[in-house]
Amino acid sequence: MKIVVLLLTAAIVVSACSKGNDATKTVQSKKPVRIVKLNVEMVEQEKLQKAADSGYQPWRNNPVDVAQAALLNSGAAVQIKDCSLVSEGADAAVIAASDKKGEYRVICKRLVKSGGIWTATEVEVIDITDSTAPALEGTSVHDHAVHSEHSR
Repeated sequence: MKIVVLLLTAAIVVSACSKGNDATKTVQSKKPVRIVKLNVEMVEQEKLQKAADSGYQPWRNNPVDVAQAALLNSGAAVQIKDCSLVSEGADAAVIAASDKKGEYRVICKRLVKSGGIWTATEVEVIDITDSTAPALEGTSVHDHAVHSEHSR
């Protein structure tokens, strides 16, 4: 009986692996993805949350605006029209963006409190050209003049 179960399990694994190879080939044919973890200082995030609670920097309540700010702060040349919301849950969102050098997927989370400000925590970088895409070093997001029109 154990042999039959073992053979059935092996057949399922082999079948699943062969189906997975097609997906792997597709992924392998694309440019490599580089994942950059952004440095997040919780003390600063708590201060920013207090400011947002007082009505300042309302753009921090929009994950697309936060993602664009994180990319600009990291050296990417993305405009707001280049950013789109892929998914949004209660405390996590994924934003896709692109510029001439690469494609980006920014992971934003609400770290301070549920329903609070968004913080960019991670960026997936896919280089489009052979030139180097922005380094996107792990950095924290600070105030940006591009968002000053949204501030009080």
